[in-house]
Amino acid sequence: MYSLKLDRLHVVLVAPAIAGNIGATARILKNFNIKSLVLVNPLASPLHPEALSRAKGAKDVLYQALVFQNLRDAIASFHYIIGTTARTRYKRPALFLREILPLLTSLSQKNEIALVFGPERTGLTNEALDLCHSIITIPTSSKHSSLNLAQAVGVVLYELYYHQIEGKVSQALPLLAKTEELEEMYKHLINSLSKIGFVLGGEKAHTYQVMKRLFGKVPLTVSDVKVIRGICHQIDWFTSIKNRK
Repeated sequence: MYSLKLDRLHVVLVAPAIAGNIGATARILKNFNIKSLVLVNPLASPLHPEALSRAKGAKDVLYQALVFQNLRDAIASFHYIIGTTARTRYKRPALFLREILPLLTSLSQKNEIALVFGPERTGLTNEALDLCHSIITIPTSSKHSSLNLAQAVGVVLYELYYHQIEGKVSQALPLLAKTEELEEMYKHLINSLSKIGFVLGGEKAHTYQVMKRLFGKVPLTVSDVKVIRGICHQIDWFTSIKNRK
């Protein structure tokens, strides 16, 4: 039987604007034995005095935090991406974390998992959510649904930590393709399909979104990506031969 591996979890904060929230988040990570904090285009420094003050024994998490300019680069090396949202009108339904805990437990045996949280005021954009494999939401009162950023992180990590103690699964899922490998696959696929005239809605961008939704229904392994890119290479070869005639 397998338990959730906490060392495979990474908390990603997108454009956090309040230093205190960054510090409080670092403290929460340490509360639940999560070591990896990733910041995307932070509007406040993780080493701001307020952040360090709020960290309370977790300053090492702030000093070791990785900083990126954009979300794509931040999640490139991870295998499974979970976005968080309070909105109900996104094109994909948001799940409760408990619904995917068995999946995450199986994935965590071999894969790196990112938990992505949006800016305090706006949350994650649709473009950011499009980069995620799963979307989760925290059930709250309809009269006052918004949570403070650090509070939201705390609720999610509590659920994961509790499941790590109590939840078991019988199967470990295989190693998935990294996000950067998937992006390269999608680019290759769209370019190859365009060579044979398959462009949905007359736009590569629309075709990209359709293909991403199609293949995103099931997490792709490294072998899956190799097969798809092999098909693309065959299309590329065939069209190059045809164009020579």
